[in-house]
Amino acid sequence: MISALLWYLTISIAGWLTFPLAFRLLPALKGRGYALSRTLGLLLWAYIFWLASSLHFAHNDAGGALTALGLTASISAAIAYRHMRRIFNWLKANKTYVVTTEVLFLTAFAAWAFVRGFIPAAVGTEKPMELAFINAILRSPTFPPHDPWLSGYAISYYYFGYVMVGMVARLWGIAGTVAFNLGLVTAFSLTIAGAFEIAYDLLNPKSILGALLAPIFVALTSNWEGLLEVLHSRGLLPRSFWQWLGIKDLVNPPPPTLS
Repeated sequence: MISALLWYLTISIAGWLTFPLAFRLLPALKGRGYALSRTLGLLLWAYIFWLASSLHFAHNDAGGALTALGLTASISAAIAYRHMRRIFNWLKANKTYVVTTEVLFLTAFAAWAFVRGFIPAAVGTEKPMELAFINAILRSPTFPPHDPWLSGYAISYYYFGYVMVGMVARLWGIAGTVAFNLGLVTAFSLTIAGAFEIAYDLLNPKSILGALLAPIFVALTSNWEGLLEVLHSRGLLPRSFWQWLGIKDLVNPPPPTLS
């Protein structure tokens, strides 16, 4: 619970600090990148952290993460200083949009953290590899990180996404297993916020209610296969339906359960 709260506050602070930069870089958007600022903040912060650690200007530790965050905030502050009045005026004029974004991100973060609390295991597809990479990053003093399978070598694979997860975990001393799940929660929450921002910018006239449909379609209802798996396993629909649907491994009746 404490780790999730610290993680949420860290991602949010990075976004708030970076909003002036998003405001300046995205002038054509009605939302001025507010709902995208957490994504931008995390990306910029992690890139500075990765670059400094790779060039041995900083260590892969909490101090290095804080230094990178400070540099990120400094870049954004330089922008904010020149556009302070415009930013405050925009925030005041769009407070409904800002509050909606904050509530939406918090709700998505809390909801998916709740879900991952019931299914925290890193099993299936590439999840064990992802956890191995996160743990390798947490155990590496600099970048590139150590290869978790070949001692004495560096990871020969793209790993920047895991650097973002490891960076926040380093900051608060969060274990790799917990960071793995909070990384998934972060990806889900940023997707929700990003879909909302894009829909809000595309709709004319502006419609917050209309934009709220985008996260539902993108992150929740875009793939019903999981629900179909549950219905199939319980035998709740006739065989003719599954044959008509024609999804591999769902055509035949489910195997009998052992009592």
